[in-house]
Amino acid sequence: MKILNIFIIILVMAMTGCGVTVDDYESAIMDGVSAQNLNKPEKAIKHFERAIEIDPERAGGYLGRANSLNTLGKYRDAIEDYDRALGIDPSLANAYANRGIAYANLGENEKAIADYEKALELDPKIDDAPSFVKRLFDNVPNKEKGIRKHLEALKQQQKS
Repeated sequence: MKILNIFIIILVMAMTGCGVTVDDYESAIMDGVSAQNLNKPEKAIKHFERAIEIDPERAGGYLGRANSLNTLGKYRDAIEDYDRALGIDPSLANAYANRGIAYANLGENEKAIADYEKALELDPKIDDAPSFVKRLFDNVPNKEKGIRKHLEALKQQQKS
């Protein structure tokens, strides 16, 4: 409830011009993330494309669109956008992790393994992200599944 109240205060401040502003690019990214979280990847793609039109030199639009394309099973298109995002900002651990998912879904396990390892190198805690609710109330990592587990499974599959 406290978080909701803070969000409402910030929203009111933004609407009334009290010093809290969001530029058009960030607004497009937030709209895309919201649509993606509501399981509307096609709608999310449109918002991320708007962000890319506003500023094609920032990685967020490509990363968001790639994640939505990945959700839709359009892995090759997603990989192209992950490549664009990483060309702009090669420190995006989540881009490597998600590109690894796309490669794994295409059966390109060596590339998936390399991307998972790079993601973990850049952000060793990337695999420790708990669910949103758990993060809010407990901050206890969920280590039952994730990049490390998938990485080990792919390595075992490569050995077979």
